[in-house]
Amino acid sequence: MKYHHDTLLKAYDYLLDRRPICAPNSGFLMQLIRYEKALRNSGAIDEQQNNDDKQNPIKPLDMPSTSNVK
Repeated sequence: MKYHHDTLLKAYDYLLDRRPICAPNSGFLMQLIRYEKALRNSGAIDEQQNNDDKQNPIKPLDMPSTSNVK
């Protein structure tokens, strides 16, 4: 969230896109909410600037399929 200037929602959506089985527990999510609030207060996250992917020029890598591995 800090490095890519992402909101919690955007970071969580990215995580679920990459790892759909992910299910962080409620305590961890509460910590992330507090962390996002601290980042917003420090100016590290600006939701107006964060509405496009120009902030994150790094594109995800395609993962090789493990179904062909013996």
